[in-house]
Amino acid sequence: MPYESLNYEVENGVAHIVLNRAHAHNAVNIQMARELPLMWRRFSEDKNAIVAILTGAGDRAFCAGADLADLPDATIGRDFKTVDSMRWTSLRNDVWKPVICAVNGLTVGGGLHFVADSDIVLASTKATFFDTHVKVGLVAGLEPVCLARKIPLEAVLRMMLVGGNERMSAQRALDIGLIGEVVQPEDLLERAQEIAEMVKTNSPEAMAKTKKAIWRGLDMGLDDAMQYAWELIIEQETHPDFEEGTSAFLQKRLPHWQPLGDN
Repeated sequence: MPYESLNYEVENGVAHIVLNRAHAHNAVNIQMARELPLMWRRFSEDKNAIVAILTGAGDRAFCAGADLADLPDATIGRDFKTVDSMRWTSLRNDVWKPVICAVNGLTVGGGLHFVADSDIVLASTKATFFDTHVKVGLVAGLEPVCLARKIPLEAVLRMMLVGGNERMSAQRALDIGLIGEVVQPEDLLERAQEIAEMVKTNSPEAMAKTKKAIWRGLDMGLDDAMQYAWELIIEQETHPDFEEGTSAFLQKRLPHWQPLGDN
């Protein structure tokens, strides 16, 4: 399935996803907002794809947020605006396969959604992070709510309230835990691929349940989160990968995992 604003290719178990509007700093317009949920569903259902690497086209920007000249539709066929229209990321589409975000340049406003909702994030030394909502009279609401689950509250408030008059460097983003690694621009995709190669050796089903336990647990109290994680642990014991993993370890061979959803 071709996309106008995205590239999607799978090679050796790794889906390579590119926000492909370099001329507009990969800002999300109406078309991209429509295509992102379709693409994430495709990745989720693609049995050839175990893990995804998400990045932006070009060498200047990862994603400049919403395209103010071609704003995404916030009604999605309804008579009122709804937060359900913001289904830009894997997490907002209930995708439980691992997603690696490779931030290759400036990341502004709505572009922070991808950083906040990805599982593993690395960035080039050229990457910067900032938010300009309040600078143009808009509420910075969704991005900081998500970011506050990852980084210190003061860092979130500072980014939102300075309105883009200060840009967070890749090194600062690393220091506060917004990203996990900083590499040279020419090494970014190679390093993301190295991480993807490590990830894809694991049980797809076990990784999906692990991701659910962590992300959904953030929405619960501690006791409920522990109970939910325990239920996923017990559920995995009936999956073929449970026995296969033990057998492969004891027999000192590589495991043969079931594709996600095949059970």
